Amino acid sequence: MLRLGVLFVACAMSQGVWAEGVVGTWTLTIDTPRGVQHPTMQVNEDLTGTYNSLRGPIPIAKVTVEGNSFSFPLKITVPIGEITVDYAGQVDGDKLTGVVKNPRGEVPFSGVRDQ
Repeated sequence: MLRLGVLFVACAMSQGVWAEGVVGTWTLTIDTPRGVQHPTMQVNEDLTGTYNSLRGPIPIAKVTVEGNSFSFPLKITVPIGEITVDYAGQVDGDKLTGVVKNPRGEVPFSGVRDQ
């Protein structure tokens, strides 16, 4: 029973370590059909956050973290209405990479942690 408790605590602690990896302010680079964009993303310790782009600030309800991977949906308003795009990527220290899935396909992105 003690081993199970230790395993549970170790897993919870490692999840916290990885979650801390995505916490912070990030400047992203996304090559969109409208040109290269540089939105910022603030991820809080509770894994909520704010995404700031040319469209203004958009709340991030919840970032899911598994190991060094993260993902979150983002609802944005475009001329035709509201759409959901899904961000998924990996954190490697102060850098991240991933893809944004949207109704028209996928677009790669990268990012660096602001110092």
